[in-house]
Amino acid sequence: MINSAKFNGTNSEKAKIEITKFAGGDRKINYRLRDWLISRQRYWGPPIPMIFCDFCHKSGKGERKEMPGWHSVPEKNLPVKLPFIKDYRPQGTGESPLAKERKFSKARCPMCKNWARRETDVSDTFLDSTWYFFRYLDTKNKNKPFDKQSAKKWLPVNMYIGGAEHSVLHLLYSRFITKAFFDWKIINFDEPFKKFRAHGLIIKDGAKMSKSKGNIVNPDGYFKDFGADVMRIYLAFMAPLEQGGDFRDQGISGIDRFLVRVGKLKAKLAKTSKEGLSENSEKLLHKSIKKIGEDIENLHYNTAISQLMILLSELEKLASLPWHSYDIFLKLLAPFAPYLSEELWQEFSAKGGPASGWKKQNSIHLEPWPKFDPKKIKDERFKLIIQVNGKVRAVLDATIGISEKAALEMAMEDESVKKYISSLAGSPKKTIFVPDKLLNLVI
Repeated sequence: MINSAKFNGTNSEKAKIEITKFAGGDRKINYRLRDWLISRQRYWGPPIPMIFCDFCHKSGKGERKEMPGWHSVPEKNLPVKLPFIKDYRPQGTGESPLAKERKFSKARCPMCKNWARRETDVSDTFLDSTWYFFRYLDTKNKNKPFDKQSAKKWLPVNMYIGGAEHSVLHLLYSRFITKAFFDWKIINFDEPFKKFRAHGLIIKDGAKMSKSKGNIVNPDGYFKDFGADVMRIYLAFMAPLEQGGDFRDQGISGIDRFLVRVGKLKAKLAKTSKEGLSENSEKLLHKSIKKIGEDIENLHYNTAISQLMILLSELEKLASLPWHSYDIFLKLLAPFAPYLSEELWQEFSAKGGPASGWKKQNSIHLEPWPKFDPKKIKDERFKLIIQVNGKVRAVLDATIGISEKAALEMAMEDESVKKYISSLAGSPKKTIFVPDKLLNLVI
């Protein structure tokens, strides 16, 4: 901050706190929220379980003093089911299509037993979707929305993935409902989701998809021409999840070629299960298991697929492909190409592979995830970057754990480094050494 008296030089975030204290104020979060109207004048949707009685209204009676005439539908009569009607289109009268269905709208008042009017609006779909994950736990329960023990076991939800608009709409509404359930002691947590991850927007040829621009992508044709596996991998590979990506047909062809190469890999299978990999190939295989597993867990699907491509290229170089390598590769591929990996797995099993003898329970998608050997992912050598006055002048192959003295000796023997040092007419006055990374010579 500048021109702010004693707060000059204070960074922005700290200044907010200090100035608030100085002014005697309090820090708090303000939500820009308005009243939320949850009713809709349409047919599709859960009926709102309320009844309005004219007799009770005139006498000032009701379930709540501030709402004379209104009563909740007795619990024994729940749920209120949506009736079947032929004409469910809005009539332009400001009333729900249910209002003209007399058998539905006419109901007895729970208090005075006179004829009354059932609420004919239905609830907003946003309200319904704010607690769907609770009902999923116990969909066949006819006595209550969900079982407490099931909620305790399975909730809160581990991860919520949605568009950026969900973070201020649906997510906030879900929090309302969850906190109400918590206050009512129905559940033992007050936040519905442990993590929220926003996905990016897929555009077409550099522009947001819209009907007016005529750039809407209908995936049906692509599924027919290339198959679901190609489309699945393409969408996951085009960009990081949180960034979205630009949908281009050329990219789909590249993924199609990748899976064609995967299909040909079985032709290189070794004749027996006893063959193994070379040390370098084995190291890449275990590094791939580690990276792909971690990338999937962190939603970095594009880099996981990139590693699969690197591994495929290595396996294609082999004269004979060991069984265990093929087995692991298919398992790593399975989350991205579920259909092809299952087909290849079953063919492999029929030839005597790990899941020999086709059975439903032998699906590749029921197999345990491959495990890497920590000893086999350690590198013995690395690329040592040599800088002269902060500029890269050489990259040398060095042993992991090399000392600063040994690194300096290597650098001084390199012709490129010698040339730059001689051109500066000096010798290193200072060295900056970052173990297993770089050596900077200051002339």
